[in-house]
Amino acid sequence: MSRVERSDRVRAQVVLRPLGHTGRVRIESGPLAERIADAADTYLDMDPDDVLHGFRTAAGRAAPGAPLTGWSAVTSEPTFGQWVSGLARLGVTAGVTAASERAIELVDGFAETVGPDGDVRMSLYGYEKLICGLVDTFTLAGHEPALALLERTVPWADRTFDRARPTPSAHDFAGGRIGPTSHARTLEWYTLAENLHRAWLAGADERVGEFAREWHYDAYWDRFLTEPQPGRAWPVPTWLHAYSHLNTFASAAAAYEATGEDRYLEIVRNAHTYFTTTQTFATGGYGPSEFTLPEDGALGRSLEWRTDSAEIVCGSWAAFKVSTALLTYTGEARYGDWVEQLVYSGIGAVTPVRPGGRTPYYQDYRLGVATKLPHWDDWPCCSGTYLQCVSELPNFLYYAADDGLAVLLYVPSTVSWEHDGREFGLTLQTSYPRTDDARLTLRGSGHLALRLRVPSWSDGFAAAVNGEPVPAVAKEGDWLVIDRDWRDGDVIDVTIGAGLRVLPVDARHPNRVAFAHGPVVLAQKADWTMPISLPTPWEMVDLDQAFEPGEGVRYTPSGVGTARLPLGDLRPLSEIAERTPYRVYFDLDDPRIV
Repeated sequence: MSRVERSDRVRAQVVLRPLGHTGRVRIESGPLAERIADAADTYLDMDPDDVLHGFRTAAGRAAPGAPLTGWSAVTSEPTFGQWVSGLARLGVTAGVTAASERAIELVDGFAETVGPDGDVRMSLYGYEKLICGLVDTFTLAGHEPALALLERTVPWADRTFDRARPTPSAHDFAGGRIGPTSHARTLEWYTLAENLHRAWLAGADERVGEFAREWHYDAYWDRFLTEPQPGRAWPVPTWLHAYSHLNTFASAAAAYEATGEDRYLEIVRNAHTYFTTTQTFATGGYGPSEFTLPEDGALGRSLEWRTDSAEIVCGSWAAFKVSTALLTYTGEARYGDWVEQLVYSGIGAVTPVRPGGRTPYYQDYRLGVATKLPHWDDWPCCSGTYLQCVSELPNFLYYAADDGLAVLLYVPSTVSWEHDGREFGLTLQTSYPRTDDARLTLRGSGHLALRLRVPSWSDGFAAAVNGEPVPAVAKEGDWLVIDRDWRDGDVIDVTIGAGLRVLPVDARHPNRVAFAHGPVVLAQKADWTMPISLPTPWEMVDLDQAFEPGEGVRYTPSGVGTARLPLGDLRPLSEIAERTPYRVYFDLDDPRIV
C-alpha cells in the first residue's frame, strides 16, 4: 500500500517546527550530553533476547535469553514500546545508529510472536506504549514493517478492549482498577488516542484514525474549554492519576493536529495553565502520591510527610509532549518555561537508569530531610519514559519558522537547517547555568529572523551582534527577535539573566518555599546542617544580602546555625547524589531543628 504523506493529513497550522527529529541537532557537551551517552550505553547493553523472552514464551516459540526482573518478570509489556520509541528517537536525535538498528531488531522480533489475528497479548496499558514504539520506528527509523504491524493489531484491539471506559474518579483514579496481580484491561484508556492519531498522520489506514477517535476523553477534556474567572478554582475533578491526566492532553493535541479543530488547541492551552499554576512544584514536577490535588493548600501540606512528591520521570515526559505541542502550534515562547524547569530540575536531576533496571521514579521534596532513591522494583514504567525523555532532549533546543529560527534552550549544541533555499548552521557555546552567558555563531549568509527565548524569570536579558547591542526589547516569557541580513561568521552574545529566586509552594503557604537559580532548583544537604530561614514576609528581604553567591551555582546563607548544625549552602538539586539527605523546601518562619 502506498503511504499518504504526513503533510497531506495534518490539519493544524504549524507555527514552529522542532528540528531534533531531522537529525541535524547535536548536544555537544555538558551534563545533558553525558546523560544521553549514558542512556545509550545502558539500553544498548540490554540483550534483545532477554527483552523478547517473555513474548516468545507466551507465543510458544523458542525463547533464548533469560527473563528480565521486576515489572518485566513475565514479559516486558509495561515498557517495551517505550524502550523501542526511545531507541528510535536516540538514533535520530543523537546520531546513534546502533539505537535505530536495535529498535528495528526488537520490532521484528516482537512481530514474530504476533499471529495472523493481530493478538499482541497485551492490556491497553502496554498496547498504548507499543503503538508509540511502532510509530516512532516507522517515522524515525524508516522501518515500513513497523507501521504494517500496527495496522494488523488494530482490528484485534478494536474487538478486544472493553468499551466501558470508566470515567476516573477519586476512588478509581486511572479509569481501571488495579488488582493484586494484573492491571485492568483498560487502565489509563484515555491516553490511547495519541499514538493512534500519530499513526494515522504518518500514513496508516483509515481504520486506525477511526479507532483513535473512539478513545477521546471528552468528559474530562471539555472541562478545560474555558479558564475560570480570576480568583475562582478550576471546575475540574481532583484526586485523579496526575501523570496520565496530563498525558491525556497529548491525545487532545494529536486530535488537534489530525482535525485542525480549534477547540482541541484551547483545551491543551488551558490544561497547561491549570497544571503549571495549581499542580506543580518548583521543579516542574507534580502529583504527590500520583494525585491531582484541590486548590486548598494540599500541595503545600503534602510536603509534611509524602516521600513520593512527584512521579518525576513519567511526569516529565507528559509535560514535554504537551509543551512541545503548544510551542509547535502557537509559537509562544512561554511554553518553553516548563520544558526548561524539567530539563534541569526534573529529568536532569534524577539518578540515571542503571544496568539491571534500577530506575528513578519519584522525586522527594519533604520538609526537614528528603532523599533520592530508586523505585523498589526493577524496570518500572519510568524506565521507559526515562529513555524517551533523554532521547528527546535535542528536539527541545531549536525550532524552524517560516522566517527563520527560534532558540528555545541555551545548551552547548549545533544545528543546521535550510531557509529560503539556503543552508544555515548555528553553534551555541555556553556553560549555562554555571555561567549566565551564551555565544551563538552563525554559518551561512542571508536574511532571516533569529528568535531568542527570554525566560519568564529573566532579569536583564540582553543580546549583542558582533559586539553591537541589539536595541530590540522583549518582555519575559517572549522572544527577542533579531530580524536582519546575516553574514557567515556573525556572532551573537547573549546574557540570559538568571539569578536567585524564592518560590512559594502554593498560595496557602507563602512562607513554605524553594530556592532556584533561574530554572535550576537548589537543594541544601541535610546531613548536619541547619534549615534555612529568612524574616517574613520574605519579599522584604534583600536576597543579595541574605546569600553570598559562590563558584558556579552556589549560594551560602548569611547568619549562623549552631555549633553542630551550621548553615549549609544551596546547590543544584542535580548535584545531590543518591541516598544523600537534602532539603528543597523550607518553612522560612519555622526553621525547626527537630
